[in-house]
Amino acid sequence: MDGKLYRLREFIRPEDGHSLIVDASSGLALGVLPGLDDFGAAARSVLPVVDGLVCSPGQLRRISDRARGEASLLVRMDWTNTLRGPDFVLPPAATKRVPLLTAQDAQDLGATAMVTTFLLGYEEDIEGACLKQVVQWALDGNSIGLPLVVEVRAAGPRVSIPHKAIELGASYALEGGADAIVIPYPGRKSLETIAAMVSVPWLIRPGHLENAAAELIEAIELGGAGVWFDHAVFARSNPVELLQAFAAQVHPAAVV
Repeated sequence: MDGKLYRLREFIRPEDGHSLIVDASSGLALGVLPGLDDFGAAARSVLPVVDGLVCSPGQLRRISDRARGEASLLVRMDWTNTLRGPDFVLPPAATKRVPLLTAQDAQDLGATAMVTTFLLGYEEDIEGACLKQVVQWALDGNSIGLPLVVEVRAAGPRVSIPHKAIELGASYALEGGADAIVIPYPGRKSLETIAAMVSVPWLIRPGHLENAAAELIEAIELGGAGVWFDHAVFARSNPVELLQAFAAQVHPAAVV
């Protein structure tokens, strides 16, 4: 079996083609996050429930006791200050995005896959750098059997039609060589367009947890692979219970 396909099947279950992934890596840009102040305890609590956990390089090094059958570990390959709002202690003066790792670095860390952000709605040099880096990581990943997951973020100030920007981002990610794509919910019509266009697994990133169940249903109906939560899930009073409910929705035939 191809190395990339083997690793994809570690966090996208082959029995149903679905996945539940949680991204805990935003601390790279935002510092300590609610519910993640003790990352080791938070990670250990969700590893038996989810299919994949996205970590920063430092976080990934701190998970040494993962059991067989628990979530795969994906590594965040880049840093960006676009996650910061104007009320952040160090508000961004200019848009920045910095690659942190090579594909070989990710493999050496023991990651199952690489995760990068594709930024849309910013200066053309930012978007161009995102595309160039996706292509390079995809090529390097091919050579060592390491998949690349591209997360589309169409939130820049130049975005005038958000759902069309999300469609464009999915197209760029696919053309750049992504092995899986994560998109914010763009509405039913755009979701249908993306489903018809994208030939690799794709997941929905809900804007709000309250809408996640309905958006996940739509995505799976259209052939989507599942759902991708950000760090906000850890700020809930019962993140494990919440994720167990979504695991049952993503993998209804499995015993959670």
